[in-house]
Amino acid sequence: MKDRKKIHWKQTLALMALSALLASCGLPPGMKLLQLRVHHGGECVLETNFDVPDTSTVSEIWDAAGQKPFSTQTAAKSLGANKANPLEAKLTGPVEIRISHPPSDEISAKLTNLTLRRSSKDSDDWHLSGNGVSRAKKESSSQGDKPVR
Repeated sequence: MKDRKKIHWKQTLALMALSALLASCGLPPGMKLLQLRVHHGGECVLETNFDVPDTSTVSEIWDAAGQKPFSTQTAAKSLGANKANPLEAKLTGPVEIRISHPPSDEISAKLTNLTLRRSSKDSDDWHLSGNGVSRAKKESSSQGDKPVR
């Protein structure tokens, strides 16, 4: 009976050690859902959601903002008004981009003029253009390029 207790105790200890080892080995990061809002002319003209790995840096988050979003909540009708190029929307004048992970704003950039893009003329998957991403990164560089929690 004593031997059984010793074996059980050793198994329990081994299981606890293995659990601690697995927990500390750096499992792959999770994802977080971010909200992007574009304000122009005093109103929110675009509100989308996109996801990034938990360990994403500010620069990587801006890169993800330039990709097709996970979902779109708000897209102003004026965004699709460019008949010459229905895949682009040019916002002239002051524009503010806010990327947040509720409850607080994490990243923001204030730009003059911004071009948004979408994948087809019937879609509402508006996102920042490559040039918009580059300019927003430069504008928000004071926030550093460390992982955002």
